This record gives sequence, C-alpha cells and structure tokens, in this order.
Amino acid sequence: MADPCRPNQHDSIDDIWRSAGHNSTGRAEGELLDDRGLAEGWYRFVSEAGGEMPTSCVPVNSCGTRFPVWMDGTVPTVNQTQSVTGCINQGGCCDDTVNLKVKNCSTFLVYELSSLSAPHHSAYCAGDRVPCPVGQGSPNGGFYPGCTDLFPKLRGAPTLDYHFSQTESYFLCDFDGPTWPNVTWVVEWFLDDTVILTEQMPGWVQTAYLDQADILLNTEVSCQVHGEFDGSNVTTVPDKSDPFFAGIVVGPQDLTVHEDGGPANFTVHSTIALNCDVMIVNNDGYLGRPDVLLDQCSLSFGTGSWGVDNPQTVTVWAIRDFQTDGDQYVQIDVIPSTADCDVPPSGNTQDVLVTTIDQDSSQAHASGDPHYMTYDRRKYDWYGVGDFVIHRSKGRPFEVHSRVWRCWDVSCNCGVAVREGDDVITIDMCDGRFGQTAPAVRLKSQKEPAKGVRVTRGQSGRNFKVSLPSGAEVRTDIFFWGINVHMKVPSDDFGATEGLFGTFDHDSSNDYRTRDGTTSYDPNAFSWSWRIPAGQSLFDSLPDPVETPGEARTSRYDGSVLCACAANGPNCGDPNTIPTFRNDFDIDITDTLLPRRGRGDRRSTRLNRATVASTLASPAPFPVGVSATWPTPSGITQENATAMCKKAAMTSPAFAACATLSNVDVFSGVEDCVEDIKLTDNLAFLQQAAMLMEELCREEALKNVTLYDQQDGNSTALPPAFVGSSLCPGRCSLRGQCVNATCYCDAGYTSSDCSVDMTRPPALVDVRHGRTCDVRSEACDVIGVVGDGFLDSRSLRCHVERTLDTARGRQRSTLPATADFMSFREVECTVGGGVLIIDGNPDENTGTPISTITVAISNDGRLNSDVLQVTVYDSYCQECNETGVCRPKENACEIKGFCYPVNGSHPADNARYCNPSVSRSGWTYRPDDLQPMNIVGIAVGTAVGAVVLVLVVVFILKIKKQKRSVSVGFLKEDGVVKQTPP
Repeated sequence: MADPCRPNQHDSIDDIWRSAGHNSTGRAEGELLDDRGLAEGWYRFVSEAGGEMPTSCVPVNSCGTRFPVWMDGTVPTVNQTQSVTGCINQGGCCDDTVNLKVKNCSTFLVYELSSLSAPHHSAYCAGDRVPCPVGQGSPNGGFYPGCTDLFPKLRGAPTLDYHFSQTESYFLCDFDGPTWPNVTWVVEWFLDDTVILTEQMPGWVQTAYLDQADILLNTEVSCQVHGEFDGSNVTTVPDKSDPFFAGIVVGPQDLTVHEDGGPANFTVHSTIALNCDVMIVNNDGYLGRPDVLLDQCSLSFGTGSWGVDNPQTVTVWAIRDFQTDGDQYVQIDVIPSTADCDVPPSGNTQDVLVTTIDQDSSQAHASGDPHYMTYDRRKYDWYGVGDFVIHRSKGRPFEVHSRVWRCWDVSCNCGVAVREGDDVITIDMCDGRFGQTAPAVRLKSQKEPAKGVRVTRGQSGRNFKVSLPSGAEVRTDIFFWGINVHMKVPSDDFGATEGLFGTFDHDSSNDYRTRDGTTSYDPNAFSWSWRIPAGQSLFDSLPDPVETPGEARTSRYDGSVLCACAANGPNCGDPNTIPTFRNDFDIDITDTLLPRRGRGDRRSTRLNRATVASTLASPAPFPVGVSATWPTPSGITQENATAMCKKAAMTSPAFAACATLSNVDVFSGVEDCVEDIKLTDNLAFLQQAAMLMEELCREEALKNVTLYDQQDGNSTALPPAFVGSSLCPGRCSLRGQCVNATCYCDAGYTSSDCSVDMTRPPALVDVRHGRTCDVRSEACDVIGVVGDGFLDSRSLRCHVERTLDTARGRQRSTLPATADFMSFREVECTVGGGVLIIDGNPDENTGTPISTITVAISNDGRLNSDVLQVTVYDSYCQECNETGVCRPKENACEIKGFCYPVNGSHPADNARYCNPSVSRSGWTYRPDDLQPMNIVGIAVGTAVGAVVLVLVVVFILKIKKQKRSVSVGFLKEDGVVKQTPP
C-alpha cells in the first residue's frame, strides 16, 4: 500500500480560515467553507494557521464555516496510522460523526478525509492561530497579535446621489477615507455589473462625478472605491455604493382585474430628468388574443416631469371576451423608445403582470310565435300581446323591451327597444297591418350615441344587430310576420338580471321571478307581470336621463377610449377583441340613424297608429291551444309535423358540424316548430327548428375556446372553422350551396342568402307611412316602399312618376329618385324635382295642391314591379282620406294652385290676403291701415271672434293713446271708414 506521507500520495489544503481561532459569524453564505462535496482521500493542512486538526470541541461558526469538524482522538506515534472519529458540531459539539484516519509523518500529519453529510455548510478545522481581518497584516505572518491595516480604508460605503439642473445632469459619488498624501483613490463606475469608467484621484479628493450622457436607460448605476498606497500594489477590498436605478419605473408590478369589474391602475415615472417617449405594450394572452385593454399606449416624459412625485397613470381593464377561458395572465411591457430618448435605452424593460379573472356571459332567445329560452336555458311559451320587459339590469341603466302583436291565432314579436345609459335604439315593424310592414331602425334618444354604440345589418337585410359599449348585443332575425330576438349579456350582469329572459345566475329554478321579486311556477303569471302599461315603454317614451356622469358611462370600460396596445401598433377606439365568424353582421348603419332620428314618429299616419293600437289592445294572453288539435284543419298530423321540423333542422348546412358539439342539441327547436304548426296550421315557422339550432351552435363555438383553431403558439386562435364555414346566411334559403360561409346560389337566384329570384320583379305591399302625405307636416319626398324580394345592389332603382291635374289637363312627368336599401322588406325612395309645388308667387307661377306619385322598384334597373300610388297634398287647402280621395277645405283659399289658410297673406303683397267668406279662389284686399305690418292684433282678433276683437282694439287704443270707435265690421279712424276683415 502506498505511503500517504509521500508528496505524491496526498493533497495539500492551504486555507488560514480553517483555523479554530477564526470566527466566521457574519460571513456571507457564498464565502463559507464547505466540505460536503470533498473527494475522499489523504490530505495535509499546510496553512500558517497550523497543520493539525483540533482534538477538542470547536464552537459553531468557527473554521470559516457554519458546522466545524474536530478530531475526537489522539495523534499516533511516528509512522503510525490510527482510525479516529471526526465530530461535526451542529450545536452539541458532536451531533454527527465521520470516520477519519490520521498518520504521523514525523514532521507533519496527514488525514484521510471524506465528504461530509451535514445539513448546512460544514468543513474540517486545522490549526488554531487567529488570522488578521481582511485588509490587515501583522509581523506574525498575518495573525494576531499585532494586526494593522495594510492599505487605506474607507469609513463606510460610498454614497451615490443624482443631481439635475437646467445645464447639466450627473451622478455624484461621495466617500470618506483618510486624506494621506501617499494615498490614491480608485473609483469605478458600474452600469449593472459592468465597469464603464475608472478614474484615479489623490487622497484629498473624495468626490467623483459621472455625466448622465455616459449611462444607458433602465440600468443600475453604482460606484465602487478602493485605496492604494503610492508605490505599492497592495489594494484595499473595494467598497460599493447602493445602486441607483436610472430609468423608467412602474408599480405596482402585479395587478388583478375582473371581467365583470372595474379597472386597475399602475403608475410610470422616470427617476432621472430626460426627454423620452415610452411605449406600453400588452402582450397577447391566451390563444394569441389580448386579454386587457389600456387607456393609452404611449407616454411622454420631459426634463421637467421626472421623479416619484411626477407619475403618469395607465388604466387597465379586463376584456369581456364572452369566452369560457379561465383566469389569464398578461404581461404589460413598458419600453423606452430607441429613437426618441436623449438617454440611449439599454434594452432593459419594466413590466407589469396582470391577472384577469374570468366571468361567465350568456345568451337568451325569443323566437317564433314566440318561444322563450332564458339565460339559464329554461324554455317556455308566452302568447301575450303588448309591450314587455324582456331584460333589465339591476346594477346599471340597461334594459330591453319587446313589442308583441297578434299573428294568426297566436302572437309574435314585432319590435325590440334597447336602452343603455342615455341611448335608446328601436327595431320596430309593428307600425302597420300584420304582414304589411318593414323594420324601422331608429335612434330615438336625443343625444349623440355613446362611443361603442353600433348598429349593423346583414347583407341580405334580414338581420340587424345592436352592439353596446358594455359588450351586450341584441340581434334580430326579420320575417314578414315579425322578428326573432337573440340577446347576449356581458359578465357584468351575472346575478343582476330580471324580465322575460330570467335571472342569469346558472340556476334555472328561479327564472320565473316576477316584477315584485317573488318566484312563480306559472309562466303565464310570470310573463304577465312584466307587461308595461300602454305608452310607458321605450317605444313610446324616453327614460329620464342618467343622473350622474359615472352612471351615464355605459361603455364596457367606463366610456374611455381604450386600446389593444400591440407590439405592431395600437388599435384604439373600438378594438375588435371579441371573436366572431366572418359571415356575421358587417354593414354598419349607425351613422345613417342620426339623420333619421324621430322621422318614424313624425310620419306615422292615423291609419298605422290605429292599427297598432288595435293590435296591441287585444286580450292577452290568447286562449291558444285550447282548440288546437291534431290533425290541423289542413290535415297535418303530429307525425308529419315532427318529420318536417326535423328535416328542416337537418337540411341546415351547419347540422353536421353542430352535431359534433357535445353541448348543442341539434333538435332543440323541433318541439317549438311542431307546436307552431299545431297552433297556426302554417309552415311559416318551419325554419325556426334550424335557426335555434344554429344560434345555440354559434354560441357554443364562439364561447368554448377548447374548440378554437391555432396553427402554432405564436398565432392568433380563431373560432372553429368547421362550424363557422357551415353557418351561411339564412341557410342559403335552400336555393344554393354553403361553401366556407358563403352561399353559391342556384341559377336565377341571388343575394347573400340566395333569397331573391331575379326572374321576378319585387312584389310591393304598401307604403310605410300610408298612401297619403301632407307636405305641411311630413317629408313627402321620402317614400318608404314595403314589399318582398328587394336586393341590396348598385342596380337597385326607384321609378317615380308625378301626375298633376292642371288647367291644361293631366300632366305626367318622371321624377329623379335615389333608392336606399333599408331591409329585404323596404326600399326608401328619395325623390328630387319636387313632389308638389307649394311655394311661389301666384302672380308669376302656378302651384299644385295635389299630386299623385306612383312608385315602382326594380333590382336590376329593368324589371319593374307593379306600382304603388301615394297622394301628396297641401293641407292648407285640401283634406284627403286614407284612400287618397281629396276635397277642398271650406275655410281656406286655393289661388292659382297655391294653398293659403284663413288670413294668409300674398307672399309678395301684404295688402292681399285669404278671406274665404269673400272668395276661396282670389285675393281680398286689406285696408291700408289694417295690413298686418301696421296692426298685428286685428288678424288675431278676427280669428277668435268679435269679443276678443273688442278687447284687442281697446288695448291698442290705450297704448297709442288714440281715440278710436269700434263696431262690428267697420273701423272709423280720422273720418275714413274701411272694410275690416270679418
């Protein structure tokens, strides 16, 4: 066996800190000695502290470690080897042991050591001399006694401060040490862990400067100082200042926001004076979509807006994404501009981690005649007529009313009115006879709509959607008999809804909550409680303005203009953050609503108002179902109806795709469809089976993010294409093929949903506001034509002719007109050239108190429909009934075709006026001093009778202090008698 005393048979350990006399308390963790990884073998301790392991207990925190190891045994005689025990002191002197061997090599000892297994830093002790502290020496080889400083030392760590003035900005490193003439101070400037500048200065200079231009933004600046004796290469251990972060600071760096809650804020400030633009970037969240919106995507700092007392605030909102995607984590980076900072950026950024708390949203539906499905998926039927609250939010000014009219022997929704904040929008086709109306979309509120209010329609004009700042949506499907209503509410309304769509709280058992707050088990009693008294719904009156500005802000993010702050640039205003399928509503008609505001109310005729009043006054609910039995009067059996309704669902292009979704019942609308056929003996509701299935399928596909398509981890996930591509508008009206969400129509058919037969002209039904129009109170140059088969195309034309009865006979002329597609049920014709001549000088021109306007519509500019006739008249001298038959008014004048009311003056001569008692076709001359420009009160007195005339004249006499005598029919003034108006 090799002799471990031989030099090549052992390793040497030279470490004075293993001395049992060295107290390692306060020593940094990284500086403690640790033999827990020591390789097993023979070792010799060779340091000046001593070469033998102590043979008595050594205190904890000795020998340069936490748990020292001492030898429990004696030293063997020369050339002898002895097994001994190594004791590890963990507080009890010998808490654990390790097997050792020691050999006496005559002039030194060698030890066989192995790795230690202590729970903390542990090392073998050797020697007992006490070393001098770092930076000191002694004549005894660096051990006590006699330890003194080897080099100049600072009295404490340097201090670092930042200074700014209008002329310079710099960092000041201040330190305190001896000012001996033989001392040189060495100052090193650090950015983070890198030395960028080293300078030397004599002992008496103890301040150093670093210009701001020498740093990089968003780094830690620090200074480190050590001293040297001139002519010596021995240096002190350097002392370093606390770091100064020079740059942009954000805080707090952890935020939590809720999808159904308010915002959170973080602040940004600069610790130094600089001119710099800062970008705020919210990185895409789950599935590559932003989960938060910010109120600003950039900040600007100037030299006068630095320091903790000048923060800028950024507001963060969680996006109400209408998805079930769980809580998400989003990092917001605050990035200095590389081009617009006078201090170069380092590339380091500050960030904020935002946690978004998910909250559920839901949809409800009213379809067919009508069948209701609440937010919590409870289904019921209700056949009442009138105005009803279908949704009301208890925590914010948001409600939706429906108007229900009688259709066949049941009822159907014919209108919906939406209010959020001070905005009220209606989609109303109730203003007329059943089957002869078209939807009128109106902004009824008098204020400009809030940001985020959007009204859109589908290309075919069969669907409208109202999108609100809160994220809520109301969508409608339009038919000749009425509308379906689909409503989506944001997470804000969870647990806070009431009305016919129930209580959104995932508990369907309480959905029949009545207006007084009690829960009913009878859907009729429940529904009836939400009927609105006549004239009090949003269709007829506006609510009181929201009292406080905070309440009026119905934006899902308080009315602020918010941004999705992407790395490639901000998307602000109304960022598209809610996933949709590409065939969703895409024609924005919001701006067109402003010029039309109030037009519907002003132009409603007595006929239409009476019809609506009669319809909505019908008893409700109807006694439906009592006499409805199978088979229906036309012979349809229940089996036939069920088969037809299932077939309708199965013929939907989306049937196969929707059938793969576990949460979608593809036959969910069949029961309602069968009931509709039983009650109405009509197949008009047949497609409702497919429509409800598609609505539920659409909702599930958009909401369930586990179905989303994502090419890779860096791309934006999209709603499942296998569902979206099968959702074609109107199922292509069963007249085409659905390919990638687009209808390819059969020959002869067109429109986005293949609903228009181009071999036939449109079929006209009625004029929206009746067949007569009074130019004195209505906009008669705008004619709303109701019908079927209208196509939204550039070739859509209004063909308008005007017929006038004149002294030279009947004259017919073509008038220029523009065609505006309103919906598949209506085209609005705006007529130029004057539908009636009512203004002019009868001495020079001839007017027309009545004209007959005929209107035809063509989709292609060639194939014209039949015509509808509108009688336009001047109510100053004509009165016309609802059929267009007119007759002159007795108490008015028609002079050369121009109409004038009683006492109406000639447009160019006040001396001539209309006096029907004298002539209804010519002027009556007014006495000079009784012309309206001289005595205004006479005309008023004549209109109200002789008694009032006497009072007015007496009053005038008192004012002018003139004597006059008054008698009925004559006025005596200055001896002249003139005829007075009767």
